[in-house]
Amino acid sequence: MGDTKANKALSLEQLIAKKTQRDAAKVAYKNLMSESLEGELVAKKPDRETAIEYMDNMTSCGESVKEIYAVCKEVVYNSIKMLQKTELHEAYNCSTPDQIVDELFEIEEVLDFGTKIIDWNEEGIEEAKQKLDKEVKAEIKN
Repeated sequence: MGDTKANKALSLEQLIAKKTQRDAAKVAYKNLMSESLEGELVAKKPDRETAIEYMDNMTSCGESVKEIYAVCKEVVYNSIKMLQKTELHEAYNCSTPDQIVDELFEIEEVLDFGTKIIDWNEEGIEEAKQKLDKEVKAEIKN
């Protein structure tokens, strides 16, 4: 009673179609509701390499809230393109570009947004792990 999906050979056309699906999934956007700004901002999903770097950085933070906040701040700044506008930095008299994150958001929002953006990528990783586990278990049964 093996899983028929696990035993099905993929065709060239299916592999090519998977690439198209993956390419489309790479560029994704998510609306993040800011309570302090009373509106939504659009975040772009980080590419794979950047997402892995963020995950590594977050893992190496341990329990340090200061370090976790710094990673989340970087994630938020880099993912929300509007925050990178020079006009915005000038309007808020920011001495560094990423200071705009501190000027606009409460600490809780930075942590929430940063972890949501990082989790967005981890969701895909977790789904892939679960699928691989199922395929390996099905293969072992056969």
